[in-house]
Amino acid sequence: MRRAVLTIAMSACIGLSGCASIPVASASGGISLLREALSVSVAELETKAASGDARAQFSTSLVYQYGLQGTPADPVKATTYRQRALSAKGYTPITQYIAGLNGNPGRTAIINVPRYEVTAGEAQAAYVCAQAVARRVAPQVGAAACGTIEVYAEIMSLWSGGERRWPVI
Repeated sequence: MRRAVLTIAMSACIGLSGCASIPVASASGGISLLREALSVSVAELETKAASGDARAQFSTSLVYQYGLQGTPADPVKATTYRQRALSAKGYTPITQYIAGLNGNPGRTAIINVPRYEVTAGEAQAAYVCAQAVARRVAPQVGAAACGTIEVYAEIMSLWSGGERRWPVI
């Protein structure tokens, strides 16, 4: 009985380890998209976006949404780039072993798990931080929106062209 429980527990761990190996994007990925929109030239972003780079497409959408780097705001272009970026996906293959029963041999199966190049969480993190910086909110509120006070200060500095301007409240 104890051996059967141990076997079931081990097979559950093996089965779950394939799922645990799928890369999960964090909210800091959204902040990197915003940093890219503020630091990489618009021409370079558009070139990468035209070649199908989803992260560049999303960064370009931020440029057009907020009119960054002296580019005039264009909500139509921003929406187009954002939709392309959020619909771009690839696949992560996962190999799963299926044990044989009653003397039959085991087999393996390859499962292709879809993954998005820019996740909804990253997109939301980028927009929440961008809105906080665009509205010039208080540092404590900006820290909550961007993760930390240091990140908020860095994004605020990039947004304003190197000047550190804190809002007066």
